[in-house]
Amino acid sequence: MVAIENVLLAAVTVFAFALAVIAILAWRRARDGHLMLLSAAFVVFFLKGAFLTIALFGGWEDLVQLLLISAGFDLVILGLFYGFTLRR
Repeated sequence: MVAIENVLLAAVTVFAFALAVIAILAWRRARDGHLMLLSAAFVVFFLKGAFLTIALFGGWEDLVQLLLISAGFDLVILGLFYGFTLRR
């Protein structure tokens, strides 16, 4: 039986990948620096999902370390979203 966390993590990773591709295509069309920050945020979000997927299936034992790494990804993502939305 498939655990719900596997399905949800896969859905988040695929959705982040789709958003990253859309943002990169939008950046290539508009050449706006803000869109590059948005693209980078979605790419990092996808990398976070891929990392967590690998850790989940790899049998990562240290959950504290996994949480700290995940929080590091989140800080980078939030910084990139800040650059996209609030910086001029």
